[in-house]
Amino acid sequence: MSSKITETKVRYDRQDHYVYQDINGEVLWGPTDFLIDLDRDPKTKRTYRKAFRRLFKFLNSGKHRVNWLEMNDSRMKEFRLFCLNETMSDSRYRGNENIAKQTVNSDFLMPIYNFYHWVQKQGTYHPNILGFDPANKFSYQITSSLLLKEIAVSRNEKPNNDSLYPELFRDCDKRSRQKKDASEYELEELNNYIINEYDGYERTSLLLIAQIMNETGSRPISVSSYKRLQFSDEIITKEFDLNKQDYLSIVPKLAKQGNTMPINFRLSTVLAISHFIKNDLNEFLSNVDTGSYEGHLFLDPNSFKPLTAENISKIFSEITTELGWPKGKSIYSLRHKFAGNSLDKHLDAAIELGFSASETAIALQLEREMTHRSSGSLEDYISSRKRTMQKTESFKKALKISELESDKTRLELEKKKMIEIAEQKDSENQKLLLEIERLKANLTQQS
Repeated sequence: MSSKITETKVRYDRQDHYVYQDINGEVLWGPTDFLIDLDRDPKTKRTYRKAFRRLFKFLNSGKHRVNWLEMNDSRMKEFRLFCLNETMSDSRYRGNENIAKQTVNSDFLMPIYNFYHWVQKQGTYHPNILGFDPANKFSYQITSSLLLKEIAVSRNEKPNNDSLYPELFRDCDKRSRQKKDASEYELEELNNYIINEYDGYERTSLLLIAQIMNETGSRPISVSSYKRLQFSDEIITKEFDLNKQDYLSIVPKLAKQGNTMPINFRLSTVLAISHFIKNDLNEFLSNVDTGSYEGHLFLDPNSFKPLTAENISKIFSEITTELGWPKGKSIYSLRHKFAGNSLDKHLDAAIELGFSASETAIALQLEREMTHRSSGSLEDYISSRKRTMQKTESFKKALKISELESDKTRLELEKKKMIEIAEQKDSENQKLLLEIERLKANLTQQS
């Protein structure tokens, strides 16, 4: 945050509140009161706090250095461009300007419009900060029909949404985010959100669920049924070391329409699951009473019951909604991503080997990987073709890329854990210092 504006967290009545102050220590009551009044969950508050940080940085940069109550349509346009430049200069930017514009719309512009809408409704901070008057378009500093929408909704009328957020980017084609399959950027966005917004067993389990769906194409119903005994050290050693298999084939306890087709887990995915069992799952189980634990990998950290497919879909739907993904595009998009990547991989390998690259031939292999039913008479053909293609440079390259993606997420998680440990140690040290000072004071008084 800019040095001109500071944000201070205050714990009151078992809740966290945030106070904004200028360089002179004067409280900015608008943003402060808005967050107090915001009856939302902590994740939504984090979104608004992030938008405030960007707004204050803009207002205190370059030629501006103006009060937050001086925001107007002209500055909103400049703020839009400022946010885009900040987003595109972020290390997580992946070169897609349309996605960057959509991020600016959902994470910064809309929250700031909503904030000034709240300011206008209070009637105490500024009488004409936001509104919409076609007859006199200069009667409000920020043009928006948010108040009119509120009135229309209260009358059960259909609101006119054309002027709600006039300065949003309109030239960003949402089709790039409406595809069924998630992009690499979206997967990274999803993982980073989980790393930063969750902790403990819940964080590692959600990351592993995303990894399994991305790397095996499993459905949520199958993910919910995996058990730790299916990934025991004995099984891993037998299949990879003794039988020299390239994959560990697992038949889910639950599958769509009772399907009993196996799902293939490559070694890096299996090792991630094994690490999760030994470090996160076992530690979690040692600290809670799960009752009759049946060996599931993924449990609800509150009820200690196995996560169901519905639980998984709901959790990730809430996360992707927070991230601004289109409605209907959530955890299942990772299965679609797996399908798209597999199709490209098979096609490249077929061309490299001189095999048939026809849609029919590729589809037969993909059906097996996606556990779609296919003719049993073709199984030998598919297996033989797959074994040969796994030796190609195309397959090896795709495997290496996937492993690097997993390593990147693991390193981000480890970094976050180290920061949390350091913060905990610092907090403990501060408490010790306070206790030492207290003891010194007592000794001084006694002497």
